[in-house]
Order: sequence, then C-alpha cells, then structure tokens
Amino acid sequence: MSSESKQDNEQNQLKEKLALLPSAPGVYLHKNKQGKVIYVGKAKHLTQRVRSYFHTSGDKDAKTELLVKNIDDFDYIVTDTDADALVLENQLIKEYRPLYNVRLKDDKAYPYLRISLNEPFPRITVVRHVEEDGAKYFGPYTNVHAMRKTLNFAAAAFQIRTCHLDLPEQTVPRACLDYQIGRCSAPCVDYDTLEGYGQKVKRLVKFMEGGDSEVVAELQSEMESLSLDLKFEDAAKIRDLITQLENTTQNARPVSGVQGNCDLCAVAREGGDASGVILRVRGGKILTSLHFMLADKLESGLDVFMSQLLREYYERAGEIPHEIYLSHEVADLESWGSWLSKMREKPVKLKVPQRGIKKEAVQLAHTNATFKLREVLLKKELHNSKYRSQVTPADIELQEALDLHTTPKTIECFDISNFQGKETVASLVFFKDGKPLKSRYRRFKVKTVEGPDDFASMTEVLGRYYGKLLEKNQPAADLVMVDGGAGQLSRAREVLGGYGLHETQLIGLAKREETIHGENGTLNLPHSSEALKLLQRVRDEAHRFAITYHRLLRDQKTTASELDLIPGIGKMKKLALLHHFSSVAQIRLADSDDLAQVRGINRHDAVAILEYFDKARRED
Repeated sequence: MSSESKQDNEQNQLKEKLALLPSAPGVYLHKNKQGKVIYVGKAKHLTQRVRSYFHTSGDKDAKTELLVKNIDDFDYIVTDTDADALVLENQLIKEYRPLYNVRLKDDKAYPYLRISLNEPFPRITVVRHVEEDGAKYFGPYTNVHAMRKTLNFAAAAFQIRTCHLDLPEQTVPRACLDYQIGRCSAPCVDYDTLEGYGQKVKRLVKFMEGGDSEVVAELQSEMESLSLDLKFEDAAKIRDLITQLENTTQNARPVSGVQGNCDLCAVAREGGDASGVILRVRGGKILTSLHFMLADKLESGLDVFMSQLLREYYERAGEIPHEIYLSHEVADLESWGSWLSKMREKPVKLKVPQRGIKKEAVQLAHTNATFKLREVLLKKELHNSKYRSQVTPADIELQEALDLHTTPKTIECFDISNFQGKETVASLVFFKDGKPLKSRYRRFKVKTVEGPDDFASMTEVLGRYYGKLLEKNQPAADLVMVDGGAGQLSRAREVLGGYGLHETQLIGLAKREETIHGENGTLNLPHSSEALKLLQRVRDEAHRFAITYHRLLRDQKTTASELDLIPGIGKMKKLALLHHFSSVAQIRLADSDDLAQVRGINRHDAVAILEYFDKARRED
C-alpha cells in the first residue's frame, strides 16, 4: 500500500470514529503518532467537543493549531455525570501528565503539618503526603520557612511533642531537651496526663483551624479558675500563653467584610505563564498565603488556569472550607462544587463574586497573584540576562534544605589545622556560584592560642578576618561555614554577633556523619544531594588549603637549620632551590652545573653552597 493510500485509510478511520462519538458526558484523550497522550479534556457532550478539534472551518489560534497538528488519534471514556467526568479528568492528567495541559511549574510534594489524632498522645510532624489515617493535616505549605515557623510556634505554645515515641507503650528514663526548654509537656515520663495533654491538642487543632478567639476565651476562663484556687504559678503560665497567642494573631491581616472561614482563589496570566494564589481566610483573617506557578504551551484562557489551580491545590489540601471564592469563572462550576463537596464530605459553595465585599476580597488575592507573577518573570528576565549571576541547582537546593532567607551564591568556609598541638593555622576559602574564587582565599597563623584549642583558635581567626572586613566596609558571604559541629557553630555565632553580623547565615558541617548544624538544629541530607556535595567540596577545599599551609610552615622549619645557614642564601633563593631540587638532600648531592640551572642562583651562591655542604661532610 502506498503512503498516500495509507494516509487516506487513516483519515477514513478517524472520520468513522468521530461519527460514532456518543452525545454523553465524558473525558477525551488526544494522542500523537507514537500513541502518547498529549492532551486530556472533559466535555458535557463528547460529540460536539471532540469534533470541534477536527473542523476545518472556523479560526483557531496558533497554539491550538499546534495541538491539532500533533493529534493523530483520540480515545474517550463515557461517564454518568459531568462531576464524574471532572474527577476522571483529574485522575488522567495526573497519570499521563500531557504535554499540552496546564501544569505546575514546580510539581513537587509540598510539606504538611500532621497532628496524629489516631494515637493516645498525638504529635505534630512534617510530612509530604496526606493519608486517610485519622490524623489532622494542615497545608500544603508552598513556603517552607513559613511552615517551619508555624511548627516551632505551635509545638512551643501548646507544648505538643514532635518526637517519634509510641506512647504510652514506649517509655524513656527522663524527659528530653524539649521539656527543659518548655516545648513539650513530657507525657513520655508521666509529667502530663492523658486528659490534660488531650486538651492541649484540641486547642492546637482549633487554633490551626482559625479559632484563635475561641481558644483565647477558653484559656482566660481557665486562668481565672486557677487564680480563684490560688494556683497563681499555673495561672501565670496560662497568662503568658494568652499573650503569646494574641501577639501572633494580631499580625494576621483581617479581610474586610469576611467574618468566617473561606478560601480566596485568583490567577494572573502573561502569555504561557500564570501565577495562582490562594488566601486561606480563617476567622476573618488571612491565615496562610499559598502561591503556585502554572505553565501552558497553548496559552489557554484564565478559566483553564483557574481550573488547574483548583485541581492542583484541593487534591492536596488538608482542609477545605465551606466557601471558596474565585477571581475568574471555570467551566462547569456546579461540577467543581460537587467534586469539592465530595472530598470535604460536606457542602462546598463555589462562587465568582461580581460585586460588593466578596468581590473586593477576591481582588486582594488577584493583586497578590499579579505581584507574584511580576516577581517571578522579573527574576526569569534577570536570570536570562548576560549579566546574571550563575545560581546553581545546588544553591537553590541548599537554600530550601537549610531554610535560608537568600540563595547562597557566595560561601566562605573556615578550617583549623594543627600537628600534635603545634603550628596551629587556619584557612579561609571562598566560593562564588559553586566555584572556588582563589583571589579571596586567606590563611592565618594562630598567634594568641597555645596548644590544640580549636574553639579559641576559631575565635581568634574569625575576629581577625571580620574585623578587617568591617574596616573595609565589605559584606560577609551569603553563607558562612565552619568545619565542625555545634560547639564550633556556637563560637562562630558569638564572634559574628560581636561584630554586628547577627543576620549572617551560618552553618557547621561535621566530618564523620556529614551532619549539618544550623540555626534550626541538625540536618542530614542524602548522600546524593547536590547541596551536600557542594558543602563537602567547600569544606574539603578549606581543609586542603589549611593542610598545605601547615606543611609549608613545617618544611620551612625543617630547612631552616640547613639552607638558612649558608651565607648569601636568603628566603627567595632558598625557595628557588627547594622548588628546583624538591628537597635539601637533593641539593646536597648537586654539583656546580646543577646549581647553575636554578633561577636566581649566581656563581658566588653556587660556590657558597658547595663549600657549606663540603664542610658539613668533612665534619660528619
């Protein structure tokens, strides 16, 4: 069969398939010549929607034409209702990840805070996936820094444990450090009862859901009751907790005219890029702001971007409110409402407000989406500029892993080296954009410390370096790193704080376990992590540079009794001889012709060297 006949046959088969399409709700899948699914869509009437792609009449934009040109075949699945079609469409998009569907630019597993209500003494932990296990999930958090801040506050304020003990089966002999610093009520050693701890957990959940005023009212009532019973110390603790909660909630921005719980969803678009923002309003205040970047090869309308925002977020959402307000319409609004109601197991109202207070509230979300989009596109433009700084994937991973407030484009690392407690030296290496910048390397001979005291040596070296840095009005690197653990890190923080460098990002990297010590505790990254590999390169380079300097000092000390005693042989000539012959033993065996080959050594120098070693041999 000729190629033309084969093509005609394929066209006839496609026409027959189109003619047999049912007029029913369902999902269609467009495929390319390799049989790969390149687009998934849903329709109330499969007949009308699918055939529209193959009509020759009517204007199609360039992007849609591109999709149509790549469609070689299609398939479809009939559903009972429009809502079922929506659910199936979501599942198929997740499964096939089609090239021409709107997608998340950063499609990763965002973290959640999980409160394990399915055990006697619940704990709060960070997880990446929501499961149907009876626990309470809050998230997802697109801002890891905000999530960690919430976790630290919640655990400390309500004294909820973050450990992995299976209580009450597992026991420990004494309470851990979290109890000592007031972050846990230590039910593991019976310092808190099942009932008392359970009350704390209930208040934490209520607070996380936006019921802060209700929690404060309960605490005030409890404080008054304790005061009447003359338990003033316990009442004072409740008072401090109330103050802490009020100080936290007063920073939350109220939304004018919104009293209860709702989500405000908005999208802003420029070309194939779009920014989606969801403001989670609880108790009339913005509890969390979530941001998602979306991309689309077809440059679809805002309704498509909004649909994808809903699809991506609410399949991950740990909590769905009763009301959701949108900045833009979506196709089949009722189907979306049914889908969300089914997931929530309670009714959900999905609305696009046209006027009034709710419209103004949604406009706030849209304004945030617009600003986020501009910020991302500006960064993209700067990154593509020929003047851009080369930010590496390791830098970005390092920022996220360590929860740093800036990308560490520059890193400086200090290392201490000594040999049997003598000749203590230190090195500083400087990396920029993941590469060593040797013009910024420095080495130090420790002057004020006797014996092998790494802490005191680090204090001296950091003080000397940052003192000179501030005199020259030069900033510290984006990330300062010391070779060592918690002790070295603490000493470094004291020194930097003394010079006003409180905001400098500082970490320590211990050698044995490759444990990273930071402001938020310790962290162990996978050995395959690009961030860990970058830190190891920096640390190892600092160690190499310190060892090299240490060896140089030892070599200078070793050779001082020999070459320094020869008349006319100064420092530069001594280094030239060592560079040429590698050792004093080789110089001792050299004759006048060999010595004449050394740069800087003249005839008189050669005579002096030969006479010195000849005399030394006779004396031996």
